[in-house]
Amino acid sequence: MKMQIRGINDTFNRLSIELSKAETANLQKEAAKMVSELEAATPVDTGLARDSWKIDDQGKRVLITNDTPYIQYLNEGSSKQAPSHFVEKIALKYGTPLGAITESK
Repeated sequence: MKMQIRGINDTFNRLSIELSKAETANLQKEAAKMVSELEAATPVDTGLARDSWKIDDQGKRVLITNDTPYIQYLNEGSSKQAPSHFVEKIALKYGTPLGAITESK
């Protein structure tokens, strides 16, 4: 006797879409938590560096940036308000990066 299940492809496609949406939502949630931690850890004088953290949503991955010209110096420990490499310490709490954690331009 042969059994056929109809509509299974549609069910799997729908489940795949739902899973993808859930993964994206979780990624966005974790990125927001990470940015919140980075903001809290960033040394403050004028507030520019703290307020310059941005999330670039690229679908299945996110890019978190700070284009303040002196953010690398703050991250290297130029301020007594934060330990050196605070960016890397926070980033590593959220998993293994796909590339360099920090990059100077």
